[in-house]
Amino acid sequence: MKLLPVLLAAGASSRFQGAKLAASLPNGRTLLQQSFATLKELKGSCGTQLLPVHVCLGGHYQRLRPLLPRDTPVIASADWQLGLGHSIATVARFAATQQVDALLLTLADQVLISTRDLEQLLATWQESGHTSAAWYLQQAGAPAIFNRAEFAALANLSGDRGAKALLSQLQGQKKLAWLALDSAATDIDTRADLRRLSEQGEINVTTQD
Repeated sequence: MKLLPVLLAAGASSRFQGAKLAASLPNGRTLLQQSFATLKELKGSCGTQLLPVHVCLGGHYQRLRPLLPRDTPVIASADWQLGLGHSIATVARFAATQQVDALLLTLADQVLISTRDLEQLLATWQESGHTSAAWYLQQAGAPAIFNRAEFAALANLSGDRGAKALLSQLQGQKKLAWLALDSAATDIDTRADLRRLSEQGEINVTTQD
């Protein structure tokens, strides 16, 4: 089984009023670098081969690209300004051209998620065989692993809505596995969010650069 991990980092960060993912955390990393490092540490196991981590960029591309290693594969979202759904659709269309069985989508502003959290999500997917998602705030959401059967539905997303409606539909059809993941409930939308997180000192460092 081949799994393509993609970090979604294409948003405009309008509520942050600037390049949110280039903002620094107390550990010295930017939000983008923290989330990338967490995903990069995830290893394949039990017959699952992980492809190199890809990053979907759009808004603030020129500011964010230099923050990633030079050899990082980038998926450019031409319609990023139209919303998250368009960026996910771009990634799904790319994934459909690759010889992969599933797609792991993570959000770059969910900086409290650890590599261990992703390992548990991977295990949930492997054990169930179903598309699998984090469960928090009484619903399923990112990070999530989508089986190839869902790529077409993902490719049809649009606007600023992500894949939560698809996850809800799969849940109703009993085709969704989920993992309770409180760390996924925290994301950074505003500068006030970042200040609160910094004051709490809860950033989970997964590796040393």
